[in-house]
Amino acid sequence: MKISSIVDITGGKLLNSPAISFTTQAHTNLKKVSDGDLFISSNIDEIKEAIKKGAFGIVFDFDIDVAMVDNEIAWIKVDDINRAITKLLRFKLANINLKSYFVDFIAYEFLSVLANSNKSIYFIHDTFSSFELLQDVENNDILISTQHKFLSDIYPKSEDLKIENMNFENLLIHSIFETSFLYAGEYFYKLRIPYIYLNHLLSIKKVFNLETIDTNKLKNIQFMQPIFINKQNQMVEYGKSNKFILTAQNDEISKIEFGFINIIFKYGKTIFFDCMGKSDDEIFHFISKNSSNCIYMQNQTNDKIIEILKSNEQIEQTLF
Repeated sequence: MKISSIVDITGGKLLNSPAISFTTQAHTNLKKVSDGDLFISSNIDEIKEAIKKGAFGIVFDFDIDVAMVDNEIAWIKVDDINRAITKLLRFKLANINLKSYFVDFIAYEFLSVLANSNKSIYFIHDTFSSFELLQDVENNDILISTQHKFLSDIYPKSEDLKIENMNFENLLIHSIFETSFLYAGEYFYKLRIPYIYLNHLLSIKKVFNLETIDTNKLKNIQFMQPIFINKQNQMVEYGKSNKFILTAQNDEISKIEFGFINIIFKYGKTIFFDCMGKSDDEIFHFISKNSSNCIYMQNQTNDKIIEILKSNEQIEQTLF
């Protein structure tokens, strides 16, 4: 791309009169930079390394005496590096025919697990990582993001993914974790998905033409995946105890799930615990001293709870 075009697209200012007039590819990841590329960064150390690797141009957003570094390459200063990347992405995608969806956290989780091997679907989060990820995007590819403004900024034709009230029949709620039902002539038996998320799952199946749902992959869904523990607070196999822990990091999801549990799980005792600002010891103390069947832990992850449980199990084994 011509240096003059990069200046125009980003709204930046060319600070010198470089010996070159164009660059080959543009990167935000230093590892990807090679001879002739444009490098976009706010990190002076990375910029110097990119120049050593042969970068022909730099887009940056801080004060620097470019003549003291390398006056032969192009130095383009912008007011905001993220905004500059957004403009470059928007320019890149302007002539590509894409399907682009803003999704909620629930739909994003289902898609990232069930369609993670689909190379035509791009899961994007922020400017820097998306710039690299979308280097090879093509017509008819699909963009997925929970960041509404960002997605709209880079691809204005983006739309909300609609979650429909799907027509499923013969519904059986076996537990708060497992559901059986009939949908479009297909019977799903003891699917490891809470009833409250069926509309999300089936809407995604319909919109993204998922002919089959890999039930094994559903075990990787982060929402309402129980960690069963025994009386000694040791982890046990799924369903092998009447005490379990659930975690969530999103306030909206916590409200949905906690309300659902209080309705469906009336035969058990449920308690809510906010882990924000709590130490590992405080979290484990709460778990070990609580007799509730379900401990719902907000602002926490399953991985962290598993780490805490394993750590305390090792401590107890050492003591004895």
